[in-house]
Amino acid sequence: MGFNSYEIGHIFGPYEISMDKKTSELYSKAVINRDKNNHTPFALVSISFGKLLAEVELEEGAIHLSQSIEWEKKFNENEKIIAIPKIESKTERRNNIFIKVKITFSDISKNKLGISTSTILITNEGE
Repeated sequence: MGFNSYEIGHIFGPYEISMDKKTSELYSKAVINRDKNNHTPFALVSISFGKLLAEVELEEGAIHLSQSIEWEKKFNENEKIIAIPKIESKTERRNNIFIKVKITFSDISKNKLGISTSTILITNEGE
């Protein structure tokens, strides 16, 4: 099922993210000029969104329009991070559907680390 099939408020996951050695090296290869021993929150956002896309199909022609991150606390790369994505809103304008996906990040003790918000555009032409 694609993003547009889910209602506002739908929660995915939770996903456990670990910046173990293998994950760190793969991310550092994919994103140039990154230190594999010290990642920014963007690494967590990328990995969690990848996990989300393994669960939800991205509709044909969908575009990732924007990404914002608000980080509150430094994270320990040696500990598991919990990511919980949620459909925050869906707005339709001129045959286009704008879906906001908010991902809340916390440590294993449930201390909030930060959030990211992604906006996805789905063209609703032909329906």
